[in-house]
Amino acid sequence: MEKRSLAKWEQKKYTDAIKCMFTKSTLTTRKEPGARHRFDDFCGVHVRQTDNIHLVGHFLPWHRLMMSVYEEYLHAECGYDGAIPYWDWTLDSGVDEFPKSPVFSPSAFGGNGDFIAIDPNNTAEVVEDALKTDNSLDSTLTGNSTAYNPHCISRDFVPSLSHVLSKDNVKRTLSYPDFYHFDYFLQGEDFIRSGFNQSEFGVHGAGHFVVGGTLGSMGSQYSSCSDPTFYLHHAQIDRLWWLWQMQNPRKRLYEIGGPVDPVPFFGPVPISTRNVTLDFPIDLAELTAPWKITFGDMMNTLGGPLCYDYICYLFPFSKNST
Repeated sequence: MEKRSLAKWEQKKYTDAIKCMFTKSTLTTRKEPGARHRFDDFCGVHVRQTDNIHLVGHFLPWHRLMMSVYEEYLHAECGYDGAIPYWDWTLDSGVDEFPKSPVFSPSAFGGNGDFIAIDPNNTAEVVEDALKTDNSLDSTLTGNSTAYNPHCISRDFVPSLSHVLSKDNVKRTLSYPDFYHFDYFLQGEDFIRSGFNQSEFGVHGAGHFVVGGTLGSMGSQYSSCSDPTFYLHHAQIDRLWWLWQMQNPRKRLYEIGGPVDPVPFFGPVPISTRNVTLDFPIDLAELTAPWKITFGDMMNTLGGPLCYDYICYLFPFSKNST
């Protein structure tokens, strides 16, 4: 369900469950020496696998797996009985609207916080806030590292980028007739191939950078998952994939495509000779061992190991919803 549909007590149940994850012991310290709690475990797995799960054909199945396992841990370890809410950022698209999103209310996930200078030679506005009521909500992983590095969640709002998250752009993303081009546009691979032209941003990247900017947590390709809004954003990304599938489920429910090898951020783009298939294995390391999971297992949200659904409409809430 969309964040705006949550009653106040439902919002509190969800945020309490996130706080609970910070109290559960880690399962991954052998591979993630800096991890100190279960929330770190998930972020650490994302850090470790980032180079192989973005700008590839299995971007969506891998993140669907991450979201479903994260939700299962919220249920089993923290007594949460709801779903991860998605954030329909089309309702907050606009320079003036974005900072006022209910996602950033004090009772939800906090806003841009107070300015904290990181470097006297760096004038970018970096802030700290977000679901922080005590030191237990400090993350310990940052950047492309699993070393112990305790820090507060930081944000660096870029409202001017929220135009990428518009209803028109979502409709354009959903209009592609095959998975390869839908996924390509959603991830924003043209942004990479165009030499970082912001007009080519996909909704996935824009959803990260509009919150995290250059220096905030959500702006990190690796450790963006240290900001709890990561999961709301990726629930929306997963929902868009589901909506694309539901436009023609007979054809699209098990349609997959795209390269196994990532598109590099710098240098020439290789012509991949390997394409993803439904029997390709995926995992979350220690968090899913010893389960054997393939892309095919992640295609149908009501089949195999998955059991969840979305309501089949694009824009169900008004901007006046709270």
